[in-house]
Amino acid sequence: MSQPDPLRRPDVPGRPRFEFRQRPSEVVARRARSVDVAAALWTAAAVLGLVAALVMLLDLDGTQAAVRAIVDRDFPNETSVTRDRAVALAAAVIVGGVFVIALAMGLGAVAMRGGRGGARFVLLMLLALTLVEILLGVGVVAPLALVLLVVAATLGVAGAVAMYLPGSNRWFATRRR
Repeated sequence: MSQPDPLRRPDVPGRPRFEFRQRPSEVVARRARSVDVAAALWTAAAVLGLVAALVMLLDLDGTQAAVRAIVDRDFPNETSVTRDRAVALAAAVIVGGVFVIALAMGLGAVAMRGGRGGARFVLLMLLALTLVEILLGVGVVAPLALVLLVVAATLGVAGAVAMYLPGSNRWFATRRR
């Protein structure tokens, strides 16, 4: 006895049966909820970073005075022009760095929510830079700005965990059109 041909449809004799299915990598997947949570956490961290930069900018004289005290104490043999340049540069790095990092964090959150997997790595690097800014700001910037940066970093850590959960990883692994 002969076996039935699997390509032939039983309801239509003589006609081959074809099934067209999309490959799993072409299926448009719904964004995982953990990606939305991660994006919200990163966005909140970016907003807090911008507020911290604004607080630092409003207290720029205090920041410069604190930096000047450190520079004058550690470099007494330098000329006053060199110390002034060092104070201006250090204050610009601290205040401007927080602003740039917070802005990039917000853009990274938007890119990550849009499905850019590389944005996750960039956000982790920005988190590391935020931690460096916190260390630079200890004893130099206003306490409110420092607290805002610590809370922003904490939200960034929570966002980092959420963006690497299994559901997020599956969503980033699928191809989207």
